[in-house]
Order: sequence, then C-alpha cells, then structure tokens
Amino acid sequence: MFDVSFWELLIIGAIALVVVGPERLPRLVRTVGLWAGRARASFQSIRDEVEREVNAEGLRETQKALKRQARETEKTVSDAVETPASTVKSAAKEATDADRPRTGTDGEQS
Repeated sequence: MFDVSFWELLIIGAIALVVVGPERLPRLVRTVGLWAGRARASFQSIRDEVEREVNAEGLRETQKALKRQARETEKTVSDAVETPASTVKSAAKEATDADRPRTGTDGEQS
C-alpha cells in the first residue's frame, strides 16, 4: 500500500530517536507496531466483508438465473408433453367417433 524504502525508514527512526529519546523509543515503536497491526487487521476484516457481500450478490444473481432457466425448461417440457397429449386425445376422439354408427336424417344407419 505504502512504498517506504529502507532509507526513508532510517530517517524516520533517526528523527524519532532525537524527538522521543533513547529511553522511550522502544516503547513507542512497540505501540506504533501494535496500532499498525490492528489497523491492518481492521482493513483486512473490512475487505473480507466486502468480498463476502460481493460473492453473496453474485450467488443471488446466479440463483435468479438458474430459477429463470428452470422455469423456461419446465415450460418447454410441459409444452412438449401437452402437444402429443392433445394429439392423442383428438385421435382417440376421432377413433371413438369413427366406431359409432352414424345415423341419417330418417333414423337409419348409414
């Protein structure tokens, strides 16, 4: 994130040694290190949370797409089943009608 070279760290350390003094410098470095670690952990936690939310949104979109595809497939299958079923029903009705004797206008069979 921050690009700090060795020489920059050395200059910062020298300035801190002059300002804080040699007695309190180790405690200051330790405290700064702890705060930096906590800040890094907090940023990592926030990053992980954002990634989880993004993944959850992606999963929701995938779920919607799968449900839409399932509805389309179900409609296609039901249409494919209904068409032959209606054809069979109409053929059965025609066959039943053909087996019945037909009567003319005067009541005689033809």
